[in-house]
Amino acid sequence: MSVISPLHVLEDSGIPGGSADYTTLVIIHGYAWHCGTFVKLRPLSAKHNTRIILVNRRDYPGSEPFTEAERESLPPVSLLTEEGTATGKPTALESLKTFMKERARELYDLLVQLVKTGDVPAVDRKNNKGGIVVAGWSFGTSWMTALLANVMAFPVEDIKLSDYMRRVVLLDPPHHNLGYPVPNDPYNPLFDPSIPVEDRGSAFTTWVSGYYIHGDSPDKLERRTPLPDPPSTLSTLKPEEIQRMLCLPPGAPGGSDMVVMNVGIKVGLYEALRKEALYLPAGGPASSGNIWEDVEVRYVSCEHSVWEMPWGTMSLQRELEAVEAQGLPMRKIRLVFVKGANHFVQWDKPEHALRALVGDEDVVQ
Repeated sequence: MSVISPLHVLEDSGIPGGSADYTTLVIIHGYAWHCGTFVKLRPLSAKHNTRIILVNRRDYPGSEPFTEAERESLPPVSLLTEEGTATGKPTALESLKTFMKERARELYDLLVQLVKTGDVPAVDRKNNKGGIVVAGWSFGTSWMTALLANVMAFPVEDIKLSDYMRRVVLLDPPHHNLGYPVPNDPYNPLFDPSIPVEDRGSAFTTWVSGYYIHGDSPDKLERRTPLPDPPSTLSTLKPEEIQRMLCLPPGAPGGSDMVVMNVGIKVGLYEALRKEALYLPAGGPASSGNIWEDVEVRYVSCEHSVWEMPWGTMSLQRELEAVEAQGLPMRKIRLVFVKGANHFVQWDKPEHALRALVGDEDVVQ
């Protein structure tokens, strides 16, 4: 597939042979681990009547690096200090919201191009067929909230994208990428003083891709110790596999993802994006023609992910209960739970991942 975009299509499975009602699944990756982590989905595409398009974000392999002007538009990392936050928070928040709006527009334009050039079948919501499902994994869920938060501002020209959009998926997001506060006793090995500095990177790799047994309340979330079996996903990868899916510079100190992630958390970017994405205008959906009010928002939660993900799920569930009690206008949000899976479900259980993204099950097992 040939598209003109600063984003990069890493892989395209193509149209399932002979299908006139296939789903177009577009996937945006997370922090450091790019869409190479999703390649195991491709052999399953025909079975699930799905065209799978893996997209690398800006600054990742194959895409356009951010320009000097775009980098200069990002807030300085000095905002991560208390002094910097006190003086620069409002300006930094607006700068980051503008930056993420631009990233959302790039994704929006890519989706429009797919419709123009890719023979995308019209969406059939009743039968869960056709149209486009766009998904963001982990840190990439912020591209989904940015898209939903800003879609009303994007132009509708010869292609009315809302006629083709079936679903926007938040695939196993950590709580901080939705702007939820941390629970008591948060833990991350990168900040564990008991671990030598030189060993924290490998400790984090084991921790973030481990399998955990959690209870059903915040105090029963396992913060630290993954199960010995199954082993942590990243510990099972061969060096050549890591090379095909890991890109460190964007997440390194001063990198674009590092700034957006850490300064964004500090200044409240992700809470703002969540609220603007999930809540409908007070006037009701009918008052805004391009709000995608008929597009399902799907939140996929993996049972054995590191605590940051189930904590995000618990936080969203509490918010949804409060919204229902107060009668506030909100998008249609469907929670899907993947049993037996961890945060790297796309690698360890690709069939489960694909069913959660394009299927019609509330519980995938």
